[in-house]
Amino acid sequence: MATFLFSNQNLSTMKNIYKISAIVLFSFTIAITSCKKDETIIEGCTDSSAMNYLSNATSDDGSCVFAYKIAQGDWAIDTSCDSVTISISLLGFEETISISEMFSDSVEITGEENNVVSMDINGNEVLADIASDGTVTIQDNQTIEIDVTDADPIFGPLIGVIEVDITGSGKIETATNGDLTLNLAFDILSNPQTSSCAITFTK
Repeated sequence: MATFLFSNQNLSTMKNIYKISAIVLFSFTIAITSCKKDETIIEGCTDSSAMNYLSNATSDDGSCVFAYKIAQGDWAIDTSCDSVTISISLLGFEETISISEMFSDSVEITGEENNVVSMDINGNEVLADIASDGTVTIQDNQTIEIDVTDADPIFGPLIGVIEVDITGSGKIETATNGDLTLNLAFDILSNPQTSSCAITFTK
């Protein structure tokens, strides 16, 4: 049978190692505990697809706002468009038509899924994409029909209903306000015309 003998010096060295290990372990534990206590909790929206996403938030406070959702509903609109001047030189007529008067004072926006919404403009469905930051972009190849009959006593009945190509973009800023710039292109009496409309949305 083997017998192991430890000298007092060896025992003393081992005790010192144990003591040092215990001190290091205790200090490490205290450091970790202190870090946890000192960790700052930042409340905010942690969903990166939300308008108010807070990149440094460590705790979601339920405040996330999503552009696609708040864009939907009935909006009052204020429309300011460039007027169009119609002239028939052979007849000596020149008339200015107000495009703004052809728009209604409200618009309904409904969701079509996948961050696409439909805007009911004067009974015409116009599709638009909404980005997570609230940016609204009219999709390609969108058209509306505008009845000019009542817009002008002289040319209105002669022109009737016109088909308008529509493009543009804007932004839903909050749940109660936004803006949109529309670019209109159309023909009146075989003459190409354009107009730009600044539209303000409010709820």
